[in-house]
Amino acid sequence: MVSSQQSAISDEWEKIVRRTLQRSLCLVLVVGMVGCARPSPLPDVETAPLAVVPTATALPPITVAVSPPTPVPPDATPTPTPTPLPTDTPREALAIGLLPSEPVAPPPADWTPTRPAPFDVEKDTQAAWVREYIQTVTDLLNVNITGDVQSRADAALTQLAAWMPADSSYEGPLPPNAWAVSRDLNGDGESEWLISVPARDQGCWVPYCPAYLMIFEVREALFVPAAILIEDENVWDVSSPVLLMVDDLNGDGLLEMVVEQTSCGAHTCFTGIIIGQWDGQRWRSLAADPVMQAYTTYTFTDQTGDGLLDIVMHGGMYGSVGAGLQRAHTQIFAWRDGAYRLVEDTPDPDEHPYFQMLDANAALANEDWDTALGLALTVVNYPDIYEDEGWLTPDAWARIVGYATLEAAFVYAQQGDVEAMRQAYSSLMLRSYSAPNDPYPDAVWHALEVYEATNDPLAACIAAEEFIATRAEDAAFFEWYGYGTERMTVDRICPLDRAAEKGPEL
Repeated sequence: MVSSQQSAISDEWEKIVRRTLQRSLCLVLVVGMVGCARPSPLPDVETAPLAVVPTATALPPITVAVSPPTPVPPDATPTPTPTPLPTDTPREALAIGLLPSEPVAPPPADWTPTRPAPFDVEKDTQAAWVREYIQTVTDLLNVNITGDVQSRADAALTQLAAWMPADSSYEGPLPPNAWAVSRDLNGDGESEWLISVPARDQGCWVPYCPAYLMIFEVREALFVPAAILIEDENVWDVSSPVLLMVDDLNGDGLLEMVVEQTSCGAHTCFTGIIIGQWDGQRWRSLAADPVMQAYTTYTFTDQTGDGLLDIVMHGGMYGSVGAGLQRAHTQIFAWRDGAYRLVEDTPDPDEHPYFQMLDANAALANEDWDTALGLALTVVNYPDIYEDEGWLTPDAWARIVGYATLEAAFVYAQQGDVEAMRQAYSSLMLRSYSAPNDPYPDAVWHALEVYEATNDPLAACIAAEEFIATRAEDAAFFEWYGYGTERMTVDRICPLDRAAEKGPEL
């Protein structure tokens, strides 16, 4: 059984090597070029585990539907501070380079819209190919400058949708990647047009409906392309974009534009939030960390109590078997140091012993001794081998019980109860099962010895961690982990040592 599981994980990690989940929700494989090509399915993977210690008391699940936020009361809003002006980056230079360089003019009177040709690897570059397409879109918008502006936008999108591959599938007259809205995006009193343009030579299906998000200005009745919104220089499109709001979320006195994007891989659907500002000259992304989660519900609320709107996501459960043992968690993205950053990542409480062990660790870090001891003893006092869907082998169970015993010993040391520490060690040694090379019983013994010699709970805790660090390979709780499984690191073996450097995963 282990062999087949290892094979499945190997396949998943091979996908990770080939594709990297970065700032865009939707990944695109590029063949011999940079930019967007026909997508491969999203891998049901997460990037490197966040070094965020979970808290033992999790927030209740967020189930609030997305709606425009209630304005923050003036007396609760900090004094607005202007967001620093952006600096040129390769991404910004790329976005500027994708716009047509020639002055905008109406197409000739005899101009006939023609479906753009497919990408030709022999003669095309991706940037030139997309630039040519944006010129075609601009011509479609300006083919009849005497008509109503909204009608011209609708007509252009209808033509672009008709050019999509024949196997495209969607409901309604236009696909979800084709829409145009007029908003004053930079607060200058003049409206700009945010237009979702179906990506060139790509179709629209339920799991993936790619578009280029573009800002157009209207000058003398002409649509003039002003920006293409690029979150990552390697991925130029977004999937199924929906404009949520244009509002001042972060109290800097400027307007932020918030767009949802959604896409699905073979087993898992992801939802992401694009948030940024248009200053009248260029687009600036305000997300320092990818605001994205699998199977999420989200809301905009002042969760951190600073008077500004945070983005709160609850979910994160992958649909693939290879994701392994997992639980939902709540992520909070708050305005910090000029960008939206992940400031909290709190898993839901869960009765599985592995998660109770992790939550006891978090409670120890928070010096919540009663919660830590209660969770640890729940694991230690389980009457038999806990059974789940194949993750808790006898060896894994022995190590989890061993570390939970160590957690209980840390609490007893804080309480000055040497006898309870001795009893915890004796009970662990009397267990009817053990695991080969299991280092946790010896770690408990080391903690006991050091505490008896020093009467110092922290010294005993550090001694146990240092011992485990010499046996890190033996200390892993599972023989293999799913990519969605929370991991312990060696520096967290002693959660009382807040100055410890991050260690390897267990």
